[in-house]
Amino acid sequence: MEDHSLLLVQQGEIVWSREDGLASIVDSTTSELPVEKDGVSVAKVEENLLEWLKGHMLKLKGTLMLASAADVTTIQGMRLKSSEKNKMTRDHNGFRKLIIVLTKAGKVLALHTGDGRVIWSLLLPSLRESDACECPSALNIYPWHVPHHHAMDENPSLLIVGKCGQSSDSPGVLSVVDSYTGKELNSIKLAHSIVQVIPLPLTDTNEQRLHLIIDSNSYAHLYPRTPDSIDVFLREMSNIYWYSADAEKGMIKGHSLKSKCDLDSTDEYCFSTKELWSIIVPSESERIATIATRKMNEVVHTQAKVIADQEVMYKYISKNLVFVATVSPKAAGEIGSATPEEASLVAYLIDAVSGRILHRVTHQGAQGPIHAVVSENWVVYHYFNLRAHRYEMSVIEIYDQSRAVNKDVWKLILGKHNLTSPITSYSRPEVVGENQTYFFTHSVKAMAVTATAKGITSKQLLIGTIGDQVLALDKRFLDPRRTANPSQAEKEEGIIPLTDALPIIPQSYITHSHQVEGLRSIVTVPAKLESTTLVFSYGVDLFFTRIAPSRTYDSLTEDFSYALLLITIIALVVAIFVTWILSEKKELREKWR
Repeated sequence: MEDHSLLLVQQGEIVWSREDGLASIVDSTTSELPVEKDGVSVAKVEENLLEWLKGHMLKLKGTLMLASAADVTTIQGMRLKSSEKNKMTRDHNGFRKLIIVLTKAGKVLALHTGDGRVIWSLLLPSLRESDACECPSALNIYPWHVPHHHAMDENPSLLIVGKCGQSSDSPGVLSVVDSYTGKELNSIKLAHSIVQVIPLPLTDTNEQRLHLIIDSNSYAHLYPRTPDSIDVFLREMSNIYWYSADAEKGMIKGHSLKSKCDLDSTDEYCFSTKELWSIIVPSESERIATIATRKMNEVVHTQAKVIADQEVMYKYISKNLVFVATVSPKAAGEIGSATPEEASLVAYLIDAVSGRILHRVTHQGAQGPIHAVVSENWVVYHYFNLRAHRYEMSVIEIYDQSRAVNKDVWKLILGKHNLTSPITSYSRPEVVGENQTYFFTHSVKAMAVTATAKGITSKQLLIGTIGDQVLALDKRFLDPRRTANPSQAEKEEGIIPLTDALPIIPQSYITHSHQVEGLRSIVTVPAKLESTTLVFSYGVDLFFTRIAPSRTYDSLTEDFSYALLLITIIALVVAIFVTWILSEKKELREKWR
């Protein structure tokens, strides 16, 4: 079908259908489920009273062993749907969510994290081929309206971005969809193209998130186009920066906003841009292979990192940090297309506001494909070493030396430290970088890093292997400070002794014995419970699970025996009471002597 679904039709009747469009997901996001309301009638929850009575009659037949095989199947489906993990309301720990996916066909589907069932689906009318929109294609999906958790009567909504045509200057299409019902609330056929979409950390009074769309003429367009959004945007306009990259030309540029559009002064939501800096990679020696940045919503618990001997290092935390990896032109092909002498890989850490190169590492004899992930103040990237004929993973960590004077406790007590002083990307940062390289036995398809609500839990790397499985690797194995013989203080800190290769522990495969066929991407979402991360990976198959990198230190396990706990408490109370009586009798006997 047009939406990439597969149907079996017999005599005009649909026997079964499959959502095969889920095998071609291009982007995904998550949405909270509605809050459970008190005082809702049974008939309203079960759609109608007749269905509710019919369900209870079936359950009664099952209890009396009178149910047929079809009835048993129906009863099992009802129990599965009404189970705790499959409810259509949000839970206290934040495990139940909606995963909203956008497919290549322009279809949006909402999947329940409990059992993966499709809650609703919508083939966007604005992304269907017509005279007004030829060769439509879906690009990205973003949260559009995220109401406050107390606003129970407001539904969140999503922004779907697409374009009509294959060229870079093809006009764009925006569509706003309700996250709970799947209804299209609004659709806009743009007069300009879409080259880059920048979600801004700003919301208007209606809690709609502001987005900046850059077109092929380097003009910036603000959405939503409301008077309130433009007021919010103009107040923060001077603090908005972004970068663009052209791999073919080997160029990275930094941009900011200048003023209203030069061509159409009547459009107050259009702004002209200016180029702040540019980095040109020499085409005869390097080609851009991979670019990676931090997640904009990543939470960092603390900037300080306590190391051995009670020393403190301060992480260089910047959301403007960009990782760029380049390879030599002869090594731009597949593995083995170049000799070790001809191949090289250069890793850069660049500040996207000032264009300053903060750190640079060269790997001789290295070749792509390169996969990288950036989190907090570190970056991990994977590549192939032609000299050793093995895959390698390297880690770079950078620290802020300007904060290094804050090691005196008296300065902290007297307030003479500079921890609260503002940080600007235009000041020359005093950073120091540490890097280390390890052998890795697997080829990699995708990489991600775990994310938690407060950033307290230790990090794990999630690696999509060539065998279409997801491996969880503790970040401590990729610590650049690892040594062959760590001191006692370093052992207490948790430094693992240095080995040349990273360990592959079979129990660390979060997919267990399953394979995510054609694995393309891994998405991590924080739960409300700090210890837990939700993981969604997709390719031809879909896989969802939740993991706890530091164990579930803030909750009890599902198989915890509450009865045993109650028995233990009762036994302790009885033991205390018995020993108190025996103690009183002993004390009385001693007094009579």
